[in-house]
Amino acid sequence: MNGYKYPGGKMHPADENDRDELQDEVETAFSEIIHAPWGRSTRIEWYPPIDLYETRDSYILIADLPGVNPERVSLSIERDHLVLCGERSAHIAHASGRFHVIERTAGRFCRTIPLRHPVNTTKVTFSFESGVYRATIPKLRNPS
Repeated sequence: MNGYKYPGGKMHPADENDRDELQDEVETAFSEIIHAPWGRSTRIEWYPPIDLYETRDSYILIADLPGVNPERVSLSIERDHLVLCGERSAHIAHASGRFHVIERTAGRFCRTIPLRHPVNTTKVTFSFESGVYRATIPKLRNPS
């Protein structure tokens, strides 16, 4: 199947190098628009995947936070909502080269999840191991 260029309003058969170059340009443009809008802001929001489940006594939060410094993560309870925030730094190792794929996101994140039951904020426990954040938030036994 022949490819075609459309310069100056006339149809011309395109050689394979032109087609590959056009494909590279289109893929780069989409990658920059979707994954790397650095021209607009150096702060890119991202939304790490989380699981929140409820047991009889607690809520358990598990968040995948690879590459996040544990000191940059905060967990709070605000008006019956669980709020998990943090930041992952962007590391561009080859800024002088040409990227072929850019999929890793960086920047601030903040996830807010409503809670159906009052919780004991003084008894929250958490761990951070191998990029996985886990928090156990006990429910209040006799909310007043």
